[in-house]
Amino acid sequence: MEVKIADWADRVQRDILRDIRQRVFVEEQGVPVEEEWDDKDSNAVHFMAMDGKRPVGCARLFADGYFGRMAVLAEHRDQHWGSRLIKTMGDYYQREMGGRMLKASVQAQAFNFYLRNGFTPEVEFFWDAAIPHLTMTKILGRDHSVSHDFKLGEDSQVYTYQNNAAIEGLFQIGCQNRPKTIVLMINDLQHPMWSSSSSLDSIKRFIRSSTKRHIQILIDSEYAGINDHPLIQLASRVSSRIELKVHSGLKMNGALFEPYGYLLASGSDVKACFNDRSTTSRYKEQFTELWTSARPTREARRIHL
Repeated sequence: MEVKIADWADRVQRDILRDIRQRVFVEEQGVPVEEEWDDKDSNAVHFMAMDGKRPVGCARLFADGYFGRMAVLAEHRDQHWGSRLIKTMGDYYQREMGGRMLKASVQAQAFNFYLRNGFTPEVEFFWDAAIPHLTMTKILGRDHSVSHDFKLGEDSQVYTYQNNAAIEGLFQIGCQNRPKTIVLMINDLQHPMWSSSSSLDSIKRFIRSSTKRHIQILIDSEYAGINDHPLIQLASRVSSRIELKVHSGLKMNGALFEPYGYLLASGSDVKACFNDRSTTSRYKEQFTELWTSARPTREARRIHL
C-alpha cells in the first residue's frame, strides 16, 4: 500500500486519475461533467493511492496549500486510504514546497473525516456542484487539538444563516455526530433539504452506524404522489428503523439530534445549536405530544425489497 506522485502529462497515468474521478464524482455523486473537469489539473501535483498494482484513490495539491478532488473508489473505503493521501500530501507540501498549512473545500458529509485528520473548520457554508461544502484547514508540523466546532454536546454556539448550503451542511454534520436518535419534524416536505442526495446519504450512514440507531419522522400532511418523494421512499424501504407518522398540528421544519442539538429551517433561514439540552428537550416535548396522537401514513406505502 502506498501513495505516489502521478504525472498528469503522462497519458496512461492521467487516464487512471480521470477514471477514478469519473467513477466517484461524476457517476456516483452526480457531479456534472463540465464542473468536474477544469483547466487546473496541469498546474497541480497529483497523488495516486496504490493497493499493490491497483490504483484505488487520488488527490491533487496546489502551491497555495489547497488540495482537492480527493477520491477513493467505493470498494476501498473505510481502509484509511483518505488519511494516507492527506498524510502524504502534507509531508510533500512541507518538504518539497515549503508550505505550512493545508486547506480544502470539503463536502459537509465528510466533515468528521477531516476533523479526525486534524483539520479545523471555518464556519461558512457554500455550494460546489450542488453539494454543501465548507473550508477546513490544518497547520502542518504541529500537534493538533480536536476542534469543538459543530461537535454535539460540546459546541454551545447558536448558528444562524440565510443560506441553503448551511441548512443542508449543518444537517449532515448533525447526522455524523451520531446522536442517540434523530427526530425529523417536517411541515415543508418540498424543502430541498429533505430530497438532497447528500442529506439522504447522511441519514443512511447514521442508520447503518449501529443497529440501535433509529429515526422518527413526523410530517404535517400527505398528498397525491408523496410516494415518489426520496425521503418517503427511504422511510418505506427501512421501515423497521424509520417511523413515519402524520399530524396536521405540526408547525416546525427541522431536526433534533438527541439529546443535545437542534436545527430549525424556514425557507433559506436556519438556526442550529449542537449543545443545548434544554431547548432540544423543549422541542422534543412538543414533538412527543404530537407524535402520540399522530396517525400512520395512508399514502406512503411499504416497499418490499
